Amino acid sequence: MLAILAIPAIIITSCKKDEGDDTPANNAPIASFTVDPGSGNTQTAFNLDASGCTDQETPANELLVRWDGNDDGTWETEFTTVKTATVTYDTEGAYTIRLQVKDGGGLTSTTTQQLTVTANGNEAPDAPSNPNPEDGSTDIIILAQLQWTGSDPEADPLTFDVYFGTSQDPPMVSEGKTENSYDPGTLAYETTYYWKITAHDDHDNSSTGPLWSFTTGSQWFSCGDDFTDARDGKTYGSVQIADQCWMAQNLNIGDRIDGSEDMSDNSTIEKYCFNDEETECDTYGGLYQWDEMMQYAKNNSPGICPDGWHLPSLQEWETLEMALGMPEEQATATSGWQGTVEGNMLKFGGSTGFDALMGGNRSSSGYFTLGGLGTAYWTSTQSTTYNAKARSFDTDHSQINHTNYSKEYGHAVRCVED
Repeated sequence: MLAILAIPAIIITSCKKDEGDDTPANNAPIASFTVDPGSGNTQTAFNLDASGCTDQETPANELLVRWDGNDDGTWETEFTTVKTATVTYDTEGAYTIRLQVKDGGGLTSTTTQQLTVTANGNEAPDAPSNPNPEDGSTDIIILAQLQWTGSDPEADPLTFDVYFGTSQDPPMVSEGKTENSYDPGTLAYETTYYWKITAHDDHDNSSTGPLWSFTTGSQWFSCGDDFTDARDGKTYGSVQIADQCWMAQNLNIGDRIDGSEDMSDNSTIEKYCFNDEETECDTYGGLYQWDEMMQYAKNNSPGICPDGWHLPSLQEWETLEMALGMPEEQATATSGWQGTVEGNMLKFGGSTGFDALMGGNRSSSGYFTLGGLGTAYWTSTQSTTYNAKARSFDTDHSQINHTNYSKEYGHAVRCVED
């Protein structure tokens, strides 16, 4: 509870002489000390200074002093010529500090001072306020950032704990943030979220703000608009072709694994990137084995497509090809149909048609092939237990080829709106 340390000298207050210490040969010393500050709390260091003690016969620097910080008869220090000390208290209350001074003739005097100690005087942080999104707001975008105001009466440095979720008792999702903001990632449409912030200062004080809420908006989408995949925040274009709405780019969802590995049914979407380079996926999209694409379900599965979209069947590919101008007898046959080569892209049906990016393939043996020169797209239709229908492209032939591939190949994926 009590600590006594050497400190600098300060002011003088009152004196008191012990009764019975007076002798004809020697006068008792006069005890005097100051306390700075005069009041405080359990975190305050009180500086004691007895340099104002005097004696008629003994020089001040030779006077001895000792301290009893609780006036309980226990001296926390031995007699010393050091006139300064520091005392702290662990609990609040009223304390009496006693000083005893002794001169060279052995005479002593004591004096006391009263001291009031309060609980930790450092104030807690202000409750977090000014939420953004505003409390109770609606039609909030699914990429919203949480922001708030945090302050402290003594300008202490603050950290923040973030509680966020869809229940009214949201879990803590981030601890000890120094910023007044949090990115919750891509949110779900038409969902109410609840959140609150706890602020901590560097004196073990904390304050929790009120529970706030907001509701995200609906997914308003018209084919031709861009849309965001709520699972990872990636944005895709869309293109209307006859009565179908297709993604304008290859799907790029999942965690990259090396081409030397086969994909597995492990509740995680996995993808290949050409030459095992993530930047290739950024440009051309991911490559997927057929079972992974189907998420290990068979026939008409939405598979790895975003909500509201699905994997195209063989029949939907045939409908697309005929809408782009391919005669029906060719769309339903095994032969191909000419498109226009533009760099590493094959264009079918003009500028508003289907653009096939030549992002290459992953072979069944784990090698990458045809980067920049060819590609293939899976359909959701299997031809045998081990093979599935696909559409392949290469710049040497500038045509859509109707093919069967081993399901162990890694091919690109385009999704169709439901």
